[in-house]
Amino acid sequence: MSDQVVAIELLEVTKSYASAIEDQPGGESSDEAVVHALRGVTLSIHAGELVAIIGPSGSGKSTMLNLIGALDRATTGTVRIGGEDLGNLGDGALTALRRDRIGFVFQFFNLLPTLSALENVMLPSLLAGEKLGAVRPRAEERLRQVGLGQRIGHRPHQLSGGEMQRVAIARALVNDPPLILADEPTGNLDTRTGEEVLELLFGAAGARRTVVLITHDPRIAARASRVITLRDGQVVSDERSRPAAAPAPAAP
Repeated sequence: MSDQVVAIELLEVTKSYASAIEDQPGGESSDEAVVHALRGVTLSIHAGELVAIIGPSGSGKSTMLNLIGALDRATTGTVRIGGEDLGNLGDGALTALRRDRIGFVFQFFNLLPTLSALENVMLPSLLAGEKLGAVRPRAEERLRQVGLGQRIGHRPHQLSGGEMQRVAIARALVNDPPLILADEPTGNLDTRTGEEVLELLFGAAGARRTVVLITHDPRIAARASRVITLRDGQVVSDERSRPAAAPAPAAP
């Protein structure tokens, strides 16, 4: 794997939270306990890999995804995305990184109900200052690619759960980010619709794009090129079923 480009790197990463302890009977105050969500995690994920993160509830899966996605900061250790140390970036730079280099797909879609499918896909780019004329054709093309070319004017309440998740995938891909992070992307979908959504996500992985998804479903995890198992905030298993895609040549 030495010739592979490292997309994500975690070095001795910990994440701890203060958690309130309930008052004992007759007590007047509560103390705080420290919850260790991640405990010294070290791993690398290469460009083009399709990685599933699995583990029981409370194992640290969502915490890891939040750190990789620059949605939270590690307590100790180093998180690098594309070789850039997130600990050295200010809030503005982290916002730009999330906008330009990471696409997010969530279990509950996170679509704005008052906006159409097209407007939801365009919104992040417009908020970043891009011109409507540049963003709209790109967003329309992404919606066509996920099979929603005839639904671009529909609002979320007019779409099925599978269609809403397709909109979320189009939004995640609209800026052509090198990294896609998906948190239980099929958790609210029926089996057939979930399969269709997974095909879109799996198809997004390749030489130029890395996909990392959280799942509780071992059948989904088994289809990934690599499965990382967390338990009690630590990596207990890291299995690769097939090699990561070779890096694409640099664009001219």
